Formats: sequence, structure tokens, C-alpha cells
Amino acid sequence: MKPSPDRKVSELLEQDRDFSILSEASFCALGWDLPDGGRRVRAIADAAAGGAFDPRTLERVPSNVLGYRAQWHVMGYEYYDLAWDITGLHLLPTESESGLPTLAIINGGSANWYEFFLDPLNQAGLGQYLAQRIPIMLITIPGNYTVGGWTETDFKKRIPGYLIGKPVSTEDARIRNAVFTFSLVAEGVRQLLERATAGPLLILGHSTASEFQFRLNNSSLKTRLGGRSIGWGTGAPGALVREYDEKFGIRADRVAGLGRYPPVDLLRSRDPEGYVSSNYVGPWNPLSGSSPLEVANAWFRNESRRRPQFKQTLQDMEQKGFVEHRAQLEKEIRDALAGNQYGVKPTEVIEDLFSESALCASGYQRMAWVVGKLDDRQWNRSSEKARELFYARRFRQENPNAVIRILLIDAPLTHYGHIERPRQLAAVLLETIRWMMQ
Repeated sequence: MKPSPDRKVSELLEQDRDFSILSEASFCALGWDLPDGGRRVRAIADAAAGGAFDPRTLERVPSNVLGYRAQWHVMGYEYYDLAWDITGLHLLPTESESGLPTLAIINGGSANWYEFFLDPLNQAGLGQYLAQRIPIMLITIPGNYTVGGWTETDFKKRIPGYLIGKPVSTEDARIRNAVFTFSLVAEGVRQLLERATAGPLLILGHSTASEFQFRLNNSSLKTRLGGRSIGWGTGAPGALVREYDEKFGIRADRVAGLGRYPPVDLLRSRDPEGYVSSNYVGPWNPLSGSSPLEVANAWFRNESRRRPQFKQTLQDMEQKGFVEHRAQLEKEIRDALAGNQYGVKPTEVIEDLFSESALCASGYQRMAWVVGKLDDRQWNRSSEKARELFYARRFRQENPNAVIRILLIDAPLTHYGHIERPRQLAAVLLETIRWMMQ
């Protein structure tokens, strides 16, 4: 008798090898239905301008309709003598499976909680499926969510929603952009999870947000995390990113490319062409078009209002470990903060730059990365050059007693596989979580 699709995932994770492969057929057979097929949430999103509905609306929908109870959190905290707001959509299943942790999913750059709750057509997303089985916290980093979304169509001119429901001036935003370190954001994530959740915890940082789960492993959340780490589109601390680039001789080109970024007090906007060149557009994208660029343009049109489509320069610099630009960054931070009315001290910000250190790679018991075949950000068709493979080997060196796995989904999933096949991916992640909690 053939094993069930769910069991197949577990069997692969039990194999002690560099990476295991889940076939496309097994992947496509996975998943479960939603109580109403996602119709209630879709109607709410369809009725809002650009789909940017108020998440508090979900709190009024009966849990038997959704399969979960929703709680919206806005938490204020202080860092660098400035006030910040961080948000989280907490989804609590009506029938949760015992022994499983809360899974906190943190958005990468240019995204927010919507991306892990809905797809661009307002169909049910990853978070809705996972919330049928396990408590979920969809965290949006400061600045990347604003009530009702953004109406400014020039992404370079958008003002991040650093304070929810409160206007932030252009000058204030530039000061905040210039101090947007990983340390600042990680502290907000830590406080939110401490205040709003309890019990065992797993953190999944997608893309740029991968840094947070490694930074927080040795924080006050350490006991709750239990030395466990799960990845989807998740890389590694900046120091290991730097090691990979140097090993495969691509560092110089990447450093030169980042040298063309805007100063730290300005935003780096995204565009459809960039999504095509980054291979973010695959054959399973829910939007249609005669070319990847047409699909990307449709994606940007559909998400123009609720998706921020910008990144702060420091996000990319720190996540990729670009210490080569440190002197320039320090100068830009000092210039941006010179005479600022808030009393923000440049020295405090500069001390936090590239502060991930080797500690981010130690203290683990169980780790698992799930990656799609077309995720060029984390995988490579020449598997020996795959970033996840390199990172896993380095973590094994730092944690010789840890059980570390990579599960490659042999299907055309890109870095954005969570909007391409959320139902099936939810089942893979759930089974991976079950394995991690053994």
C-alpha cells in the first residue's frame, strides 16, 4: 500500500540526507478544504477598495464560518527614542491539533500580512488554510501596513505606515527610513509575540524577514522556540549570505549592484520588470498573461493599493551582509539624522548595523527548509550551488547534534509559492511542523 501524501512528507523528512525531493504528484495531492471555500473573506476583500479591507472586520465573522477566530493586534513600542507600531493577525483554529506550536509568519520586503492571507484575486491564501489546523500569527513589519492601503501610485513617494492610523510627515518618514535596522524590527516582533501569544512557538521569516527568526533564537523567546527553525523562502543570517557569495564568486557583482541603491533615508521601490528578472513569476501564478511581464504587470495592478511595493535601503544592506558599504551607510545615517528634532542618536543606529554575528547560527536542535524548484532566491538547478544546501551544511557545522533537513518540492513553485499553491503548501508546512515537534 502506498503511503498517504501527508505521510510521504514525514518519510522524506526522516531521511538523513542533504535534501529530499517531494514529487509534483505527491505535492498536488495534498491539502484540505475551507468550511466555506473562502467565500466570506473573498466577499469582504472584493468590497474594499483595492482589496485593502480592515482586518478587524474578520473579528466579527463567526468562527464556524471561517474555521478559526481572528484577532487583530496593533502594538506600539519605542526604539531609538521613536514610537513604532507593529501589527499581527492572530488566527486561532476552532479545532486545533494538540501539541502544535503557534506559527508566526513574518513578511519579507515590499509585502505584508495580506500576502499570506489572500492571493491577488482575493482567493484563500496560506494563512487561511493553516489556521484550520494550527494557531497562526501573520506579522507585518513596521511601515508595511497602512489602514485602507496606499493611494499614491508612485511607490517612491509612498510614506510607510510606521504609526497605524496616524499621519507621518515626509520628513518624519525619512528619519525613520534611515534608522530601519533589523535590530529595530526584531525587537517589535519579539515584544508582539511575547504579549499576544503563549506556549511553543515557531517563527517563519519569508525572504528578507529570514533574519528575524535567527536573531530571535537567542532572545527571551529562546525557551518557547526550543531550538527549532522552519523555513519557506527563508535564507540565512547576513554573515552566511556573505560566505555563500564569496564561495561562488558572485560577491563583487552583488556588492556593485547594491551600491546603486538610494540613500538610507529614501525608499527603494519595486517594479514588474524587477519581479520578472528575479524569477518571481512562474507558471502557477494565479494571474494570467501572454508573458511573465504581463503577469507581473497584472500582479502589480491587483496589489497596488494594499501591498507597499517599497523597501528601506537598510533592509537589503543588512540582510545580504553588505559590510563593504558600511562606511557609506554610516555617513548617510549621520547626514540624515543631523540636527533631527527627535533626538535620535546616529551612534546608536550605527552600533546596530550588521549586528547578527555568529550567534545566529548556533543553538538549534531541529531545522527544516521547504523550498520550491523555481525559487531561484533559495535553490539552484545545479543543486550544489543551492543556497539552502549551503546554509544547511553551515548550520550542521555550528550545530553538530542537530537534525537538519531540506525538502525540495519538485514542482514549478517560485519564491512566491504561497500565492501559487497555498492549499498544498499549507499541508507540507503542517507536516513539517509535526515532524519538528517530535
